[in-house]
Amino acid sequence: METQAQGPRIDPREFFEKAPALFCVLDADNRIYQPNGAWERVTGFSLEALEGMKLEDRLHPEDRDPSRRTSRISVEAQGAIVQETRFRCADDTFKWLEWTMRVVFERGLVFCCARSIDQPRRATTTAARRLETYLRRAPVAMIESELGGVIVEWSSGAEKIFGYSRSEALGRMLVDLIVPEHRRALVREAAHAIRDGRLPPGRYGSSPNVTKDGRLVVCEWHNAPLADEDGRARGVLSIALDRTEIERERARAEESLARFDLLMRGSKNGLWDFVPQDPKSPVDLTQPIFVSDGLLRLLGITAEAAPKVLGEWDAFVHPDDREHAKLLFVEHMAARKEETYFEGRILRGDGSYLWAANTFQALWSEKGELLRFATAITDITERKNTEADLRDKLAVIERQAASIRELSTPILEVQEGVLCLPVVGVVDSERAAEMMDAALGSVVDLQAKYLILDLTGVPVLDTGTADRLLAIARAASLVGARTVITGLRPAVAQTVVTLGVPMGEVKTLRNLKDGLRYCLRDNR
Repeated sequence: METQAQGPRIDPREFFEKAPALFCVLDADNRIYQPNGAWERVTGFSLEALEGMKLEDRLHPEDRDPSRRTSRISVEAQGAIVQETRFRCADDTFKWLEWTMRVVFERGLVFCCARSIDQPRRATTTAARRLETYLRRAPVAMIESELGGVIVEWSSGAEKIFGYSRSEALGRMLVDLIVPEHRRALVREAAHAIRDGRLPPGRYGSSPNVTKDGRLVVCEWHNAPLADEDGRARGVLSIALDRTEIERERARAEESLARFDLLMRGSKNGLWDFVPQDPKSPVDLTQPIFVSDGLLRLLGITAEAAPKVLGEWDAFVHPDDREHAKLLFVEHMAARKEETYFEGRILRGDGSYLWAANTFQALWSEKGELLRFATAITDITERKNTEADLRDKLAVIERQAASIRELSTPILEVQEGVLCLPVVGVVDSERAAEMMDAALGSVVDLQAKYLILDLTGVPVLDTGTADRLLAIARAASLVGARTVITGLRPAVAQTVVTLGVPMGEVKTLRNLKDGLRYCLRDNR
């Protein structure tokens, strides 16, 4: 007959004394009796001090009321009562103890086995306090609702976003409180799907919500189901972020982008730009560049034919403008300029060239590193063609003006040694200078002795005109020719006398015929 193996025989009293758990017996007055040695190690009290000690006197004030203690019936301990309390030790600090108690009614005693849960309980308390602080200070709304949608938790972030206080929100239906009426059915269905597990937890996008004062706010929602200890769904935790300002800024940015795109499509403008891969070495020909749709339309090319890197743009610049454009680009980068303007020709898809106004724009950091570079291009071909046409017309006008000037100051050699300068119309300073240049040049070239200024075609003579004509006469005398003025009308003669214009040694005769006769007679 086989015998069962037997382990070492242990004295129950030795086990009682050396066990790590705290054993004791409580009487009807909750006094401690027969504590084991673990009590000394955990609480710091001697066994003698513990014997007969009333338990309520050592409990934390918040734990003395049995209704406030965390209690449960332990299935594993066959119906024993499990509680958690804080016990004040000999050094007046509190330690968390978990009690497992079995009541022996017929003897009026409670057999207790306790263990210290101070470290895990402190960690749990700390985590709970952190969570409470987060709920109180976090800018996001944290909302817990029951299966039916009733709000059971409402954070301070929710108060700030939606305007309802915690007391106003608790017990209300979440959907009815903040969801616009036309979206409530959709939100209810989504909430049921989250609770039932048909929708996974996570981000559920942005949607409009209504605040207490009737404003619309846009919130980004993150939802997750909550379960009890048995894994059964008990509610939904919702986190909402106020994205109202972000959505407004995005809408404004999208509107500005659409407006800019419309403007670029409706104008003869385009641009190419790049963000440098290495801000310290921005002149990298392998640097990828972005070419706008407007520039593609301007050049009449497709996106596939457009330059992809900085070095490929060179082929689109006219050969005669290429070196100049390169020089300006390098100077722009070296001097860290914000703007550089120049005009040049750019190749189109059909092989022709268009004139373009190019504006380099650069954004630099405080350290002098390039953050972004862009070139705005405007089609100025029409303006250039107009300028060329105007230059041609101005050249024609200039040639015509020269011809008119020659006709307005004709120098006639009426006889050897005798020149005649007929004057017609008004003589201003510019015309007087031309007349003087023509007259003096002819006097010197033809070695003339007489210069006849015929004023038959001058209806009015003022002081300025008279002074200019006399200046021609004086200048002619300096180069060896005498000046004779003919054709003074009576009205002009009266004006000369009235104004007191000094005629000096200038000979005046009635008409050109008398002037010629005088010069021919005197020249014999």
